[in-house]
Amino acid sequence: MAKKANEANPVKELSKTLQEMMTELFGGVEEEGGVLRSVAEHMGVVNADVMVEVALEGGIREEAPYGVLHFHTTLAENIPEEALADLLISLNGLNHVINAGAYPAFGSFVYYDPLAQVYLSYRMPVNLNQIEAEYDNIRYYLGVLYDQLDLLVDFIMFSITNPGGMTIGDYMEYLDEVSDLDDLEERFRALEDSIRETAENLGIDYDNVEPEEEV
Repeated sequence: MAKKANEANPVKELSKTLQEMMTELFGGVEEEGGVLRSVAEHMGVVNADVMVEVALEGGIREEAPYGVLHFHTTLAENIPEEALADLLISLNGLNHVINAGAYPAFGSFVYYDPLAQVYLSYRMPVNLNQIEAEYDNIRYYLGVLYDQLDLLVDFIMFSITNPGGMTIGDYMEYLDEVSDLDDLEERFRALEDSIRETAENLGIDYDNVEPEEEV
């Protein structure tokens, strides 16, 4: 039996809603061959652009009503070969803490050798017969992803430059130290501690140094 002309097409509705969500978060979206693509610009301290791609794939079983939304986020590319070993250590550790529930993220981080890039892959089953009920889950994932992009991009870059790899715990401790310096009073305190340490190395009692008299 042919479908009625006014009967909703859940795949088209899903694509339309996804485009609206991605535009709201990332500022724009393009569609090509069934793949929705957005670029989140100027992410992290490293000021990187991140490509977020979403595509609807077939279900695991043909008879199941569930399709699978594949979220593919490219975080870094052109990874130098000499940094690869340390990067893989960091990615493996990150995947472990996510799988253990110790870090609130979704999916797995993967290094793709042919393009020397790192991407985050996450597949979400969606019931196309109850698509309205799926939108909250999709919106939640995209929101979490957007909130974490700055941290994830910087973590990848820091892992590349950190001998032996870096754990997400090490990186979070580093962020705590950096964030403390956003406070002006803390900046002065850090500067004073640095001066005191330098003075001690020179054999000077910093706390008892008398100021020079004005001429």
